[in-house]
Amino acid sequence: MTVPNNNLVGFPPPIAPQAGTENDGDGPGGRQPAADGLSPTFGFAPQLAMRMRAWEDGTRFYPGAIAICALCLGLVSSHAPAAGVIGAAAAGALFVLHKTLKAALVTAALSAGFYVIPDAQYSPAYWTTLAMVAGAGFLPRSIVTVLLRAPRWTWVLALLLATSSFCCILLIANPSIPDPLATAAVFTGSLSAAFLGAGLARHLAMVDARLLAWGEDGLVPVTRDLLLGRVTAGMLHDLAQPLNVISMANGNMRYIVEQLDIGEDSRRQLLERVARISSHTEAAAFILSLFRWFGRDGDKERSALNVRSALERAVAATKSNVRHHGVSVELDGNALDHLLPEHHGALEMMAVAALLSAFGSFIGAGKDKRKGKVVLRAAMTRAHVVVTVRCIDETGAPAPARKLDHATLWLVEQVALDAGGDFRSMLRKSQPTRFVMRLGRDDI
Repeated sequence: MTVPNNNLVGFPPPIAPQAGTENDGDGPGGRQPAADGLSPTFGFAPQLAMRMRAWEDGTRFYPGAIAICALCLGLVSSHAPAAGVIGAAAAGALFVLHKTLKAALVTAALSAGFYVIPDAQYSPAYWTTLAMVAGAGFLPRSIVTVLLRAPRWTWVLALLLATSSFCCILLIANPSIPDPLATAAVFTGSLSAAFLGAGLARHLAMVDARLLAWGEDGLVPVTRDLLLGRVTAGMLHDLAQPLNVISMANGNMRYIVEQLDIGEDSRRQLLERVARISSHTEAAAFILSLFRWFGRDGDKERSALNVRSALERAVAATKSNVRHHGVSVELDGNALDHLLPEHHGALEMMAVAALLSAFGSFIGAGKDKRKGKVVLRAAMTRAHVVVTVRCIDETGAPAPARKLDHATLWLVEQVALDAGGDFRSMLRKSQPTRFVMRLGRDDI
């Protein structure tokens, strides 16, 4: 199949009007029929469809709707304690979706409800719902990954507890009278419902990533990078072929220069240029090998697949993202020579994600360039190999943290879980540690 190498698109010629067609008098040529065969009278349906498609991104209203539900359910929980259990589920969803402002507003509204609803201050359901919503707004976000990594059987247990507590609350004859059993049922059901709400919101966020607003520019950069990686994987062979030809031609050139009957100065200058071409060719071949074997374990002997080689490959793959001098990378720790024949590629991928974010810490909001160093420290525990990534500026103080986008963070977390470890992002201004990577040891 031959594809024309031009940018011309051949449109079909317009259909000439038939002779004898009457002119409606609208415009120079009268009212013309619509391109799709419909008359202008029926053009309202396509316009309505276009407007309805504008609401396709309506997931941005989900957090607001959840906050309103939590508020309404919390206000009526003093008279209907079962509504407080559902309100706790909404609070768990707000916590996962990182909607601190909305949770704070709901907390303030529920606090004001004590002055409007007389029975609210005596209602365990009202107090529990208020506590759940307040926790959704002010608890640290690092708890999200800890909660959602719970074993799968805990979801079944939480569902059973929430259902049984909900039924117990409904069976209480007079919910306005405080009862120890009712209080225990409200508290247990609210905790279980909050856990379930957080898990459901997380699942919905994974299905529709717009809920988490992955990245500053949404999913477009993430999708572009993903497709670029897949395209690059197919182009590696096309790039390696001309590189091999250049390397072979450079070797032949060196042989010819050595055999030429020329002066020593001219020969030395030509050989220096040949050596320069050779060094650049080897550097390009090394970059291609990084692309070809990225995240894989089969490019070296098993004896060379250790922590040091994985971190060095990650540094080599990401060092070009530092556009200014003054940022160095150091490898330290007693676990650098530990063998990782099974999880070498997983550690390399986690280190690349951590380094990309760490290097961004040395570029300010105004594109000002900072100096400092990134320290990769590998330590050994009884069951894991722990690698920490620390960012330190030129004064020895912690460098400003740069948040890793949710898409990359979630994907790398799954890679770590498959390798029997975990990947944590630390956003603490007082500490230089930015990332903690743990992998299960293969020698135990």
